[in-house]
Amino acid sequence: MNDETLLYQLKEDLQGLFSEDEDYSDLIVKTSYDGDSNISYPLVIIRELDNYDNNQFYDGEEHIVDVGYQFNILADQSATLSAEDNVRNIIMKIRNFMRGERYHALERVGSSPIVASRSDRNIMIGFMRYQGCIDIDTNTIYRRR
Repeated sequence: MNDETLLYQLKEDLQGLFSEDEDYSDLIVKTSYDGDSNISYPLVIIRELDNYDNNQFYDGEEHIVDVGYQFNILADQSATLSAEDNVRNIIMKIRNFMRGERYHALERVGSSPIVASRSDRNIMIGFMRYQGCIDIDTNTIYRRR
């Protein structure tokens, strides 16, 4: 897992997580590079915020990369829950997943605000941010300090 594939690994892993969830099996996970086609709700869009070399060693090569990701969680009202409750539930599922073995070194940054969409007031959007470092020689994720 390196900085080039972590974004897509996150996407695949979240798709797998939600495909097994009876409440959100229809949730779509996209990256910000996937474009705007096929928009339906609930939807998670993963956006790469940072991806730059942190340290260069004596050989002049990049070995540690700072990475940051934002998860935009969009949902509408379901038969039993409000749009805001759906966003909160999805945020909690992602938060618990990110605490697991694979991604626990990525650190959640800030709070997780939820706001109404500007283009459709029936859609609520939640935001989560994570950051860390990747040693590209060993594909190990570290917390940023």
